[in-house]
Amino acid sequence: MTPIVLAPDYYLHNFRLLIDSVNRQYSDLLCDEEAAWIVTFQHLPEKAQMLCIRLLSRKGLFFRCDKLSYEEIGDISLAAEALHNVGFVESNKPDWPLEEVISLFTKPELLKLFPALAPCKSYRKPELIEELLIHAPALDEFKQDIIQICHQQHLDTFLLLFFGNRYQDLSQFVLSDLGLNQFESYTIDKESRLFSDRRQIQQWLELSSLSDHYWQAKENKDQAEIVALTEVIPSACQWPPLERRRQQLINHIARDLERFDMPEQALKLFRENLLPPSRERQVRILDKLQQFEAALELTLAIKQSPHNEDEAEVAERLEKKLSRTLKRTYQPVAKAVFNENHLTLANNGQRVELAVAAHYASLGWSVYYLENSLLCGLFGLAFWDIIFAPVPGAFLNPYQRSPRDMFHPEFYQQREVLINQRLTDISNNNWQAWTEIYRNKQGISNDWVNWSVLTEDIVLQATSAIPSTILCELFKRLLFDPRNNRSGLPDLIMFKAEQYQWVEVKGPGDKLQNNQIRWLKKFAELGCPASVDYVTWK
Repeated sequence: MTPIVLAPDYYLHNFRLLIDSVNRQYSDLLCDEEAAWIVTFQHLPEKAQMLCIRLLSRKGLFFRCDKLSYEEIGDISLAAEALHNVGFVESNKPDWPLEEVISLFTKPELLKLFPALAPCKSYRKPELIEELLIHAPALDEFKQDIIQICHQQHLDTFLLLFFGNRYQDLSQFVLSDLGLNQFESYTIDKESRLFSDRRQIQQWLELSSLSDHYWQAKENKDQAEIVALTEVIPSACQWPPLERRRQQLINHIARDLERFDMPEQALKLFRENLLPPSRERQVRILDKLQQFEAALELTLAIKQSPHNEDEAEVAERLEKKLSRTLKRTYQPVAKAVFNENHLTLANNGQRVELAVAAHYASLGWSVYYLENSLLCGLFGLAFWDIIFAPVPGAFLNPYQRSPRDMFHPEFYQQREVLINQRLTDISNNNWQAWTEIYRNKQGISNDWVNWSVLTEDIVLQATSAIPSTILCELFKRLLFDPRNNRSGLPDLIMFKAEQYQWVEVKGPGDKLQNNQIRWLKKFAELGCPASVDYVTWK
């Protein structure tokens, strides 16, 4: 395969695609400064546009001109001058933070520029910087032209509007250009946009800034700063995507307050949301505060209406503990019993899963080490058209592996009729497009389909051997909690004639995890052949 070579100005094309898309979808929501920035950028000379993008894409805001060298741009000073003329960069301002300027120079350079530092040449660079700050040198003493890129906040806004998140950036374009990612085709227009008013954009950016502040404080182990953040958490938002992010931040901060031995403050914060593990943490804090009746009451409420299976299992354990404390009758849940095999195999240095696979292959089984990839892949194929259905707010840019709500309750809620019909069709054997979808979509990114391991032959074997009624029930469990239930599936799937079997492999000292136990329980409930194989090496 001939490697793809990017054009020298590939990033200019991609950036234009970004701002054109943002302008097309959100022109009515851009502030005056953002709209004016786009117009100004579009009228810049091409080389100046390229330097602007290069600087916006780099870490930091300050740059030494002598260290900037881009072959496709050529004369950096000429491009920088064009940017300076329209206010996109500032040059050699004496009031810049001295720490930012010093950080642009190496230790040997600083020692050469400032002879007064000679007695400190054994210092590490941070110590050397502290010493130089005492001398407070003027900017011209550094003898280099320095520029600062302006309006970085505009790029942050444009990326948010384009991707609908804070973790994708301009590098996503490159992955697509190189052919490393292929994406499904879907409609992107004003009707499908995520944000419907400017306030939502502003609130998202403010919450993101607060979240960044929190994670920086956590990295610095700054307890006082984390506690102070409790005073600036915004009030509840009616818009679900933003409220979910707010509740996630609340859970992080409240959990830290617990660790800081501030249970009352943590309890107050946890009570501001229902997002797991909020209710579990409330119960544990109430237990610690010896408010056992209130703790049990909340536990029973969780048990009655859990947000997911993990919360339900936690409630069972908490109910047992609190019932013992309160000396109340508790009916324990019967311990799950699974089919077990105990194998003694030769240790030839390979993974234990592969050793077990080889053992069953010697008995005539076709064995595949797929873990979660089989069932998730079949789900992705069966619901492909529904996953990529044109739902408002689901698809914001051409680089999505799934809709924005894929792993939230809204995914099922907004497609309930389509999903239920597909489940019925699968259960009744009225949907058999497995290989057709596989061939038509092979290589296209989908959060559920791992093309590197899922072959057409495996799909055929699985859908021929596993009853459609069973597949339907397994898909229902995936749909109940897509984020958590897509993991924990057995290591191996194997086929022989019309038979199939899942096998979870455990090497010496390894134990079943909770998500694995849940799947094994589901298999037992449905009568699916599944076992746990415990291996001893000989």
